Amino acid sequence: MRTHLGPDASPSAHAPTPPAVAPPPHWTFPVPATGTRLANGMDVAWYRLPGQHVVAATLVLDLPLSREPRHLEGVATLTARTLDEGTQHHPGEEYGERLEEVGAALGVHIGLGGQQVMLDVPVTRFAEALPLLAEAVRRPLLDRADVDRHRALRLAEIEQLEANSAQSANRWLRSRLWDAGSRASRMNGGEPETVAAVTAADVAAWHATQVRPAGSTLLLAGDLPEDPLPLVEELFGDWGGAAPGEPLPPPVPAGPGVLLVDRPGAVQADIRLAGPGVDRRHPRWADLLVATNAVGGSFLSRLNRVLREERGWTYGVHLGLSPYRDGGSWAVSGSFRTEVVGATLTETRALLDLGAAPLTEEETTAAVQQLGGTLPLRSATAEGVVDQVASHLLAGLPADHADRLLADLRQVTATSATEAYAELVDLSRSTLVVVGDAAVLEPALAGAGFEVTDRR
Repeated sequence: MRTHLGPDASPSAHAPTPPAVAPPPHWTFPVPATGTRLANGMDVAWYRLPGQHVVAATLVLDLPLSREPRHLEGVATLTARTLDEGTQHHPGEEYGERLEEVGAALGVHIGLGGQQVMLDVPVTRFAEALPLLAEAVRRPLLDRADVDRHRALRLAEIEQLEANSAQSANRWLRSRLWDAGSRASRMNGGEPETVAAVTAADVAAWHATQVRPAGSTLLLAGDLPEDPLPLVEELFGDWGGAAPGEPLPPPVPAGPGVLLVDRPGAVQADIRLAGPGVDRRHPRWADLLVATNAVGGSFLSRLNRVLREERGWTYGVHLGLSPYRDGGSWAVSGSFRTEVVGATLTETRALLDLGAAPLTEEETTAAVQQLGGTLPLRSATAEGVVDQVASHLLAGLPADHADRLLADLRQVTATSATEAYAELVDLSRSTLVVVGDAAVLEPALAGAGFEVTDRR
C-alpha cells in the first residue's frame, strides 16, 4: 500500500532509525586442517572450508625459470601447456573428455619463481578428478604433434604481443630494467629464437628431470567431507625424482636509461617508468605498499586524479609493485596522447617525488582501508585461498604472511609510509621506456629532461 504525504507532512517523523554500522569482524587467514610431508618430499596442505562446494587443488612446483637452458628458454612453458593434451591412461582427446565428464577444469600458471598446476572440481567429483591431476603431472604423453602445435601457438602469441603497443612496452621494460644475464629480463614464455629451438625431445627431457615431488606442495581447499590425505598418498606417494636444483637468483638491475621504441604515426604513446625495488619480506613492505597505493595504486590516487581526472591526458595510469622471491621493481604505466607526453613526464616526476608533498593521514587511512579490506576478499573462495598460499610459497613467505601483513598495515602512518617510499623508490635509478611516434616524442622527451639513450 502506497501512502501519499501531503505538502505539509514530514517523512522524517515516521522514518525508522538507521541501524548502527558495526566494525568489521576480526579476520584471520584460514589454517590448514591437516598437513604432512610424503616420503618423496612433497608437502600436502588441506584447508577445510565449509560451504565451498567447488574444491580447488593446486600443485605448486619449485621450478624457477632460471633452470631453463639459455638457448631453450620457453621449454617450461611448452611443457606445462602440453600436460593436458593426453596422458598414458587417457591419450589424446580422451583426457579432455574425462575432465568434462567430472566437471573439472585444469589450468597452469608459469611464473619466474615456479609453476602451478591447478584443478577446480565440484566436491562430489573430487575423488574422480584428483587422479586426472596426478596423471597430467606424472604421466603426460607430451606427443610431438602437440608440442609442435603449442610451439607454433607460442610464436604466434609473441607476434601478437609485438603488435600491441602496451604489451610491447612491458616487454621492452623488462629487457632494460634488468641485466641481460638475469632471467627476469626476458619473457617468462621464452623469446622467439629460443622457443623456435625447443623440440618434443627437449620437452620430454625437461619433464623427466625437472618436474619432481621434492620441494613441491599440493594445496587442497574446499568443503570436503573427509580427510583427502589417503587419496593423495595413493596418487602421489610413489612419485619419484631427484632433489630440487638451485634456487632462483635475484635479478640484477641494469642501471638507468631511456629507451624510445618507434611506432611511426602512432597517436598515443605507452609509457613505462620503473626502477628496482624490494620483495615482500622487506621489513618496510607494508609501509611501501600503502605509499604506492596512495601515490598511484588506486583510482583516487595522486597520479590518476591529476593525470586522468584533472588533465584528461589518459584513461588511466597506475603505479604498482612487482615483488619477486628476492628483490622486485616498481613501475608507473599508462597510455597517453602523443602531444602531451612531455608534460605528462614532467608532472609524473613531480607527483612521484614526495619531498615537497608528503602523504597525508587521510590518504594513508584510505590506502590502509582499501588494502586491508581486499585481503579477506581475495581469500573468500577455495580458489582464492590456494592462490594466496601458492603465491606465498613461491615467494618464500611464511604461512601466516597474510595475517602479519594485515597487522603491519594497521601500524602504518603517513610519516612511516612517506619515509619508506622515499627510501625505496629511487627516481635517480629509474628506467624509462616509451613506445610511440619517435619523430614527435624525442623532442618532447628532451624537453622534459629525458635524453634518449637507446632507440628501437
